[in-house]
Amino acid sequence: MGKSIEVGEILQKRRINIACVQETRWVDTKAQDVNGYKLWYSGGVRGKNRVGILVDIDLNELVVDIIRVNDRLMFIKLVVGGLTLSVVSDYAPRASLDEDVNRYF
Repeated sequence: MGKSIEVGEILQKRRINIACVQETRWVDTKAQDVNGYKLWYSGGVRGKNRVGILVDIDLNELVVDIIRVNDRLMFIKLVVGGLTLSVVSDYAPRASLDEDVNRYF
């Protein structure tokens, strides 16, 4: 989790409340605290593309749903001031991949 701590520090320094990350190396579908942020991530097999979403500690309590579709797509829902906000983290297939893979995505 060394790089995730570094990402947390950068987000704090730049005052970013929510960040989506792609091409991560975290395996499994978990959540953990990272330097003042809650990190939810979705990953499958080691070496594949994975995604995650970091939410700062203040907004963390507003998260009402986490949906992990697969290792390339996940989203969270927050209720902010009576409004529902959806944040999507996706990692689209490269153009060089098989057409079936791109169509499925």
